[in-house]
Amino acid sequence: MVKLAAVAGIGGAAALYFAIWSGRQSKTANPRARRRLNRAYSGALATVVACAVLIGGSVGVIGLDYLNGLQAAALLPGVTDISPAPVLAEGSPTPALSPKPLPAHILLRVPFTTQAPLGNWAQHQESCEAASLTILVAYWRHDRSVIINPTAADTLIHQIDGWKTQLDLTDALLGKLAHDHFRYAYRILQNSPEVIREQLSAGRPLLAEVRTHGLGNPNYPGYSTHYEQQGWSVPHFVVIIGYDSTGVFLNDPGISEGRGYHITFAQLTHAIADLGQHHPALNQGQVLLLIAPSVPQTP
Repeated sequence: MVKLAAVAGIGGAAALYFAIWSGRQSKTANPRARRRLNRAYSGALATVVACAVLIGGSVGVIGLDYLNGLQAAALLPGVTDISPAPVLAEGSPTPALSPKPLPAHILLRVPFTTQAPLGNWAQHQESCEAASLTILVAYWRHDRSVIINPTAADTLIHQIDGWKTQLDLTDALLGKLAHDHFRYAYRILQNSPEVIREQLSAGRPLLAEVRTHGLGNPNYPGYSTHYEQQGWSVPHFVVIIGYDSTGVFLNDPGISEGRGYHITFAQLTHAIADLGQHHPALNQGQVLLLIAPSVPQTP
């Protein structure tokens, strides 16, 4: 891609030099020679333009393939191959935790997007709910991308933002939105390592509503200079995509470096409590949100 861009630049410079040289020669040449120069100039210019278009298109295609190749190669290490299980239909009781031993490590292959997939952060300051739900929709539609197509993600995020009933949603309101518009079931579950292990080992990512600085991620704006200050540490949703013996792996749409980072169980609990302390209207306690397709309960 870089070599092709260099060729295009050299071709453009050559065309400019040829145009200047031809102009100077045409002023001094006799009429017949001038016509020959004009024809040669027109033909050369057309050739250069055609080559520039061809090279530019090739650069674009190769560049896109290069970026897609990077995304394909950037699969998180240790991804677990699990067939996700739907939940029972609305109104059915939540199944009891399984008595069988659960894996010590799970990392689901959940695609990622930030809440500003086109880099348009100014338009998406309040889009964490929409981005988290976009991630889940892609996962439950079996999107095998590492990064969700940015244009498609941006379109869906804008659409979900338009369905929100208030600026910051609670777990229950986001679950209801997912049910009303995507026909997914939702459950409010207790936050605990056991519940996280149970659900993720069944292939079901979870959502957590937190306060951003409570996650302990220094990549958040203002983390080092405005730690836990209003306007800097704000209500937020993250997607829990995995666990190990010490904590969870997150897809966090609030920052560009948000894909697949790890925090401890204690840090997650703190981030949820931090939200409740500073935003009591959003406080639903130490809970997590499960959103998934449903199946009818068999008799």
